[in-house]
Amino acid sequence: MFDSIFDIYAAQYAALIALVAAVVLGLVIAILYMFVKRKNGYLSDFPITVVLLVPVSSIVIFLISDNLAAGITVGGLFALTRFRSVQKSTEDIAYLFLAVAVGVAIGLGYVLYAAIFTVLLSVVVLILFALNFGQPDGRSLNVRIVIPESINYENLFDEVMAKYCASWHLNRVRTADFGTMLEVSFYVVMRKDANQKKFLDELRVRNGNLTITMTVQRFNEVDK
Repeated sequence: MFDSIFDIYAAQYAALIALVAAVVLGLVIAILYMFVKRKNGYLSDFPITVVLLVPVSSIVIFLISDNLAAGITVGGLFALTRFRSVQKSTEDIAYLFLAVAVGVAIGLGYVLYAAIFTVLLSVVVLILFALNFGQPDGRSLNVRIVIPESINYENLFDEVMAKYCASWHLNRVRTADFGTMLEVSFYVVMRKDANQKKFLDELRVRNGNLTITMTVQRFNEVDK
């Protein structure tokens, strides 16, 4: 029952079963990801990546399972590959690892094991999601505030932050507009009852009504 399908069926039939199972389980993982992330949002190409990663991993493992040299070569190619899109959430990386692990299990022919692992881990994720495990008390934001270079930014916004934020810390300070302006970046966790419009208005009073950008932490661009 738990034997490799390659020991039970002919190679061509086993490969077809493995490919179908990989696509189905990839869809299960992608749907789980979309369900968990539906509130905070997600990049539209990530679920597609998860779906494709499972069959791709299984195909690679199937083709090199009996060839050590090919396995070393493929491993070297993966090591040289540089991912162009940076994952900003370790949770996203965990989904990628899950997809690869399921693909490896299927590529070795252990389809039932892969299905059981997928179901069990999906249940664990749903339980953690239902319990709001690891979630902060409020919404996480990146706040970028432009101020004149002549203003001392230290402790300038602490009073406003303490009023509306459960926690905050200064991320970065950089010059802008040829040194005439400063861009001060904060990572903040808003209080559950905080009014973001009032928070923004009070910040504008402190920075002279210059530009303020508030970005959801999940989709904040990587600083360059």
